[in-house]
Parts: sequence; structure tokens; C-alpha cells
Amino acid sequence: MSYWKATIEELIEVCRGERNATLLLENCRLINVLTGEIHEASIGVYKDRIAYIAEKIVEDVRAVERIDLKGRYVSPGFIDSHIHVESSMVTPRRLAEAILPRGVTCIAADPHEIANVLGTRGVEIMAELSRSLPLKVYLWIPTCIPSVIGVETAGAEVYAGDIASMLREGYAIGLGEVMDYLGLLKLDRRIVDIVKVGRAYGKVIDGHAPLLSGRLLDGYISTGISADHEVFSFEEALEKVRRGLYVKIRRYLLESRGFVEGFKRIPDRSRLLLATDDTPPDILEFEGHMDALIRRAIELGLDPVEAIQAATIRPASHLRLEDLGAIAPGRIADIVVLEDLEKFKVKMVYTDGRLIVDDGRLIVPIESRSLPSDALNTVKIGKLTIDDFKIKAPIIDGYAEARILRVKGLETEIFIDKLRVEYGVVDPGRYAYIAVVERHGRSGGLTVGFVDGLGLREGAIASTVAHDSHNIVVAGRKLDDIVFAVDKLREIQGGYIAVRDGEILAMVRLPIAGLMSDEPLSIVANELRKFREAEYSLGIIDPYPIPMISLLALPVIPHARITDKGIYDVDRGELLNIIVRYVV
Repeated sequence: MSYWKATIEELIEVCRGERNATLLLENCRLINVLTGEIHEASIGVYKDRIAYIAEKIVEDVRAVERIDLKGRYVSPGFIDSHIHVESSMVTPRRLAEAILPRGVTCIAADPHEIANVLGTRGVEIMAELSRSLPLKVYLWIPTCIPSVIGVETAGAEVYAGDIASMLREGYAIGLGEVMDYLGLLKLDRRIVDIVKVGRAYGKVIDGHAPLLSGRLLDGYISTGISADHEVFSFEEALEKVRRGLYVKIRRYLLESRGFVEGFKRIPDRSRLLLATDDTPPDILEFEGHMDALIRRAIELGLDPVEAIQAATIRPASHLRLEDLGAIAPGRIADIVVLEDLEKFKVKMVYTDGRLIVDDGRLIVPIESRSLPSDALNTVKIGKLTIDDFKIKAPIIDGYAEARILRVKGLETEIFIDKLRVEYGVVDPGRYAYIAVVERHGRSGGLTVGFVDGLGLREGAIASTVAHDSHNIVVAGRKLDDIVFAVDKLREIQGGYIAVRDGEILAMVRLPIAGLMSDEPLSIVANELRKFREAEYSLGIIDPYPIPMISLLALPVIPHARITDKGIYDVDRGELLNIIVRYVV
């Protein structure tokens, strides 16, 4: 709405007292992220911009609306500089409904999940679904579709020419996380050309380089990459900050007081940010979003003002959003009113100078949008049988030396064990089956292997959310349960499912690209909670926000994964056969 955009002339007239402010927030305690202090202030707003800051109550100021905040704290709107909307399992409007009441007014979203399913069209769909929301949504252009070429079958491949076309559309803030750090360091032409396109357009380039160190890290940064969220220790964070990266601190690192204590020892912490990355709907509903990260950082001993800086001015600087991130004259009036700095309860939220959250509740309805037809019916597989999942041997009886995928927390590894061959079929013995089914209708690829460490005692679990190519990944004890689970995912066109003996225990329906739902976040959160309970009943102890089944096919996380093309040794960059050899 162009009439709600303040002009320079109007702002000056408001400051000179010749024009009424549209809003005056009086008697507040301003969290000044520019100076790192809290001071008393009154804030004059005209339309979508902050006009002035008065450090005492000014009786003769004229305003259309005056609100006495009675000493409440006022913060800039929170900015999440690295988020995958698809991980919330809901559409952008449903995410906006959930996070605006938590003070989040701006996100930089990397839609590489939907891009792995629908290619550049997926990015366009996310741009369409994000328009005209009270939540500001900036898009990173996904760079690694798929995450590693030749290792898995995604719904599309994206190259430098595709990146350039999307950048020309004007909706992108920069290039999304460059996950193929090994390819970049090996000067793989595809990823080098993609990074060069980002540099040619003068865009911010986001990173993804877990455990990368020393000269290899230097080489990675020298390409123009400016940030990384894949950090697992204070020492890793320090090395990356010392080399000029912005480091985005996720929930994982805020489990340790030691990290925050280390954090506080860095003299200049302006390159340390907070970001969510992936927040499933049940955790978002129960714990929160950026507000939860700020709250946790404060609990661990970080100064409240600095915690807020890490969620406002610092991400704004990283993203080059000079109009956001602070409450100061001329900046966008994205304002959060807080009851206190301990429980961090959000009272009111303004975006573009309009009240959209009052008493912690969204008061402005967000219009629904029709879903593009090409975002639906993306699970393109035929009906599979038990025979499709049998590992058939060239011998009738004997043994198979098989590569087993062992799950050890977030990391995985490969080891070799001897399995029985009976009647020409490899028996899993004490292990569970794990399989990846290509679901984009491209290759028809199917890998069946064995997994240890999941804890699965019975039944099967399956998902179309399988980072990053989002094929179907399924684990189970019996092949009939595996076939049943996969077939049900085909019927509902995506989601999570847990089954036992032909009975559905829980199901999360995600029909949009097999990744998202347009139901309210609370409904999807409840379905996911039931899925987690079903996992537990089957023996799976899964303490991670993203269900473990969704991460077992991601070939950029150490040390081994399984894809529709085989077992992948991440460290060596090699695809391997499941069976090493057969022994009679």
C-alpha cells in the first residue's frame, strides 16, 4: 500500500511538529541496539517509518494515536537470518501466524527444500506465497540443488544460469548456504560458477561448512561466503569469526552454558548472531522461535541487550537491510513491546507502524492464497511390493558382507558385518532395513540397506521429508510394514507415517511438495507430536528437533548417508555398494 509509505518530506514535517505522527509510543524503556543500552524514551512513528526518538515525554507532540506503555521494554522486531520455512511444515502464511506473536517480523528464508522437489518453480512458489504478508520474507536463492551432484536424485538440478535468472527477478536477498563445500574446494565447475554469479550480482552469500578448519576454511571464505550456521563448538565459532564470517548460533549450541561463557570472552561479538535454521512445528508451538533463542541465551548468562542485538541489528547488518534492525529515525517501524526481559513475553508487535499483535495475540487476519497446482501431487511412484525391497543374492545359501549404516547421534558411520543369505535373499539379522525410494518420477531409483542404532524394535517409519532431495526414506523391521508405509505416503502425497503390523499408528499429512501443509501450525504440531510418540512406542529414542529419519539421506553431514543411489561415504565423497561381497 503505497499511501502508507512515509516520504522524506512527511518525516521532516513530523519532526518539525508541522504534521501529526500516526503513532506515539510514550513512557517506554527503549532497548537501544545501536549503543547497547536501555533508556527511557518516547517513539514517534509516521506511517511505516520511525520519525523521532524523544528521551523524555513531550507533552506538546501531536499524534493520531498515543499509547502509554507504562515503562514496558521496546525492542526492534526480531530478524531470523537463516530459516527453512519448509521445516515448520506449514506454508509461509501459517508460519507468519505463528511467529509474529513471538516478535519475529522478518525472516531470510532459504527454500532449498521445495527447490529440491520442484526446482526453480519451487522458489517461485515460495515467493508467491510470501507476498503481502505482515511478516517480511526475503529469500535466499538455493545454491546446491541437489546438495551434491551425482549422489542422489532430486526433483531438479539448479545451475549458474538458473541462479542468474532468479536473481534478475529481484526477490532474492542473496545466495543460500553453499553446502557443497568439498566441491567448491575441489573447484567443481558447477558450484564455482554459481558462487561467481552471486558475486557478479553483488549479493550476500551464505555458507555451510561443518568442521571445516585451517587453510581449507580460508579457501572457502575467500570465495566471498560471509556467514555460517554449521558450528558445533565454541572453538569452531571463534575460528570462523576470526576469519570474518558471521556465525549464526542455533538452538543446538544454546544447550551449553560453556558456549555462552566462551562467547562472552570474544572482545567484539558483533559477528555472532542468533538464527533458527530448522524449527519443527511442535517445538515452535511449545518453545518458540527467535524469542526462544533470545530467552535461552539470557538464561545462560548473556546480557539481555546483547541477546537482542544478536537477533536484530546484527542480522540486519549481515543481510544489508539498513532500514531494519534498530529503532531509530528513518528506519522501518517494526517494533516489539515486551513485558519483561526474563520471561521475555511479547505484549505487542507493530510491523510497518501498524499494530498486528496485541496482548500476545494476532489481531490482523492473514488472507489465504490458492495453492499452485504444481505444488501438489509430487509423490510420483508406482505401487511397490515386498519383492522390490528384497536384497537378492547370486547365491542360494551363505553369507553377505554388507555395509551397515550406524547412527550415532547426528553423525553416522559405515561398518561391515556378515549377514546370512537364505533362499537367495540377504537376511537383516539384528539390523533394521533402511531404504530410499526416488519419488520425483525421474530415475525410479531404490536403495535398500541396513541400519543400526535407530532403536527400532518393530514396525516401520517413513517420510517424504528426507533432506535434501526429499525422496522417500523408510526404516522398518518387516518388509510388509515397509511396503505398507510407503504406499500410504503415496496415497496422502507426502508426510510422515509410523505403522506396525499393517496398522497406522500416526501420520503427518504434508501434501504441498511432500513438505508442507496449509493447516494451522497447531494442527500440524499435534500430528507431529503423535508421530514422535509412535516412534517411541516402536523403540526409537529420537531427541532431535528434526526426526532422525529425515536426516539419514543428507549427503553433506558426516560421515555416511544413504541415498537412492547407494551408501555414500561423505568424507571420501564416494558412493558405495551395500554388499561388499558374497561368501558361500
